[in-house]
Amino acid sequence: MVKETRKHLLIAGWGLMALVLILGLSRCSTVSYLTQAAGGQIRIMWNSKPISRIKPGEVDSLAMNKLKMVLQIRAFASDELGLPNNKSYTVYSDIKGPYLGWNVYCAPRFSVEPRLWCFPIAGCVVYRGYFSKEKALKFAEEQKQAGWDTYVSPFSGYSTLGWFRDPILSTQLPMDSVNLAGLIIHELAHQELYKSGDSDFSESFAIAVEQAGVLHWLRSLGREDQATVAVQTWTAEQRRAETILEIRARLDSLYHSGLDSLTILHRKDSVFETLELIIYHKNRPDIELNNAFIAPVKAYYSKVPQFLNLLDSCGGNFPEFYRKAKELAR
Repeated sequence: MVKETRKHLLIAGWGLMALVLILGLSRCSTVSYLTQAAGGQIRIMWNSKPISRIKPGEVDSLAMNKLKMVLQIRAFASDELGLPNNKSYTVYSDIKGPYLGWNVYCAPRFSVEPRLWCFPIAGCVVYRGYFSKEKALKFAEEQKQAGWDTYVSPFSGYSTLGWFRDPILSTQLPMDSVNLAGLIIHELAHQELYKSGDSDFSESFAIAVEQAGVLHWLRSLGREDQATVAVQTWTAEQRRAETILEIRARLDSLYHSGLDSLTILHRKDSVFETLELIIYHKNRPDIELNNAFIAPVKAYYSKVPQFLNLLDSCGGNFPEFYRKAKELAR
């Protein structure tokens, strides 16, 4: 009984520390926001267990095979890619629901610059994260009523930047092997290098490490066909992102044109109608395209080609690439 009580206290402490370190405290934070964030982190930690201690029958055979693959990818990431060698992704956490959480992005009605939330460790980021979909949607609606463009997007994982043992989650196991490997490598890349307050730098760096690392992993296994498909998928994603970034540039010019607000609003609607046709080819009533929708695209893709070029200039040497990227970060 004493050991269990201590476990509860330790996990509660870890959850609250993670809350401060990852999500941080801002002047606009509310008690409910802090509570849901701490509760989500505590739930993940409480349900976590070393993969090596999971016995047959605790998970089905498909999940067990995926967990074995996770350990193989984890070892490859450190041994071959030079990423941090720690306990992250050697533990498993069974959580409920299809997604880990939801990010809320906000932007002014007539600006492509997203609203920032600033935290002690992560610095200023372009999103506010929730473990509860209902709370995320409620916050987004409140911001929308206050005049902000809003966009809500689910997320499947995040990094504690090495402060805690990041687990592989039950919601991540259904991913195919390429995406699962990509997620692990991406989050470990954040542990290797995270530029506080610069989402564009940090996320684009992690995407570049993810793509190059997954290719290296697939080719080490002789899966050249999967590598080819992965490259095709990433190329299509980058082209889509570049299209959205081109639209962003057009909107930025529009918002600084000096035209009256009604004219700007009309032209803004026209631009997003065009974007909707380009990227979805038909109406998507479940997604409202607006200034906030652009925020994560810029953060995740705007600098990926530059980082991949830097890796190429290092001859594919990952440690040398990390060294030069850290010099850029400084």
